[in-house]
Amino acid sequence: MPSETVVTGTDEYGNERYKALYEELMYDVGKLAAVEKSYLVLKPKVPLFIISVKMKALPAAKTIGVVASTRSERDTVYVSISDEMYAPGTLRALWHRYGRDNVQQLDRLDIAVKGVSSSFEVDEIEVESNEQPIQEVLGALYRVLPEGIRVRRTFADTDVITVVATEEKMQPEMLEEATVIHEAMKKGGEIDV
Repeated sequence: MPSETVVTGTDEYGNERYKALYEELMYDVGKLAAVEKSYLVLKPKVPLFIISVKMKALPAAKTIGVVASTRSERDTVYVSISDEMYAPGTLRALWHRYGRDNVQQLDRLDIAVKGVSSSFEVDEIEVESNEQPIQEVLGALYRVLPEGIRVRRTFADTDVITVVATEEKMQPEMLEEATVIHEAMKKGGEIDV
């Protein structure tokens, strides 16, 4: 199911443009697939920006044979990853098992492993998804905020991250609005602010 993005604010045209910018940036940094729902509050005249995201459940570990196709040629196994969320985990697992000198990343999703006689051996290696370490998602959210917005507060739980940002001094009502949104996202995302 694709991610849902809701944007509210004082400028209808600006809301739609910011939504497109937000989704594009999150996609570019590889985090949009990890997000179940996003809620953005844009009040540029205040200025106040609130971004709250509810993360999808962390995918379970899988074997390389499930997340990639493999083929063997001579003493090399070629791995073509089909599930991008497992790409970093696959590379790490292959480095760990066969050493960095024997694992060559051909491009983002294609890997060659030297010194392996059978693709079945590679297929059975278990890999973890590389989804949403909180710092990576937080870094992506910070990139979405306008450049001059430097005063920030972050609320983070296991599956919800909320960033509230302003230009000058953080007012209590700003923090209160962000807290209400954060708590609503934790409960499923029905927000009435």
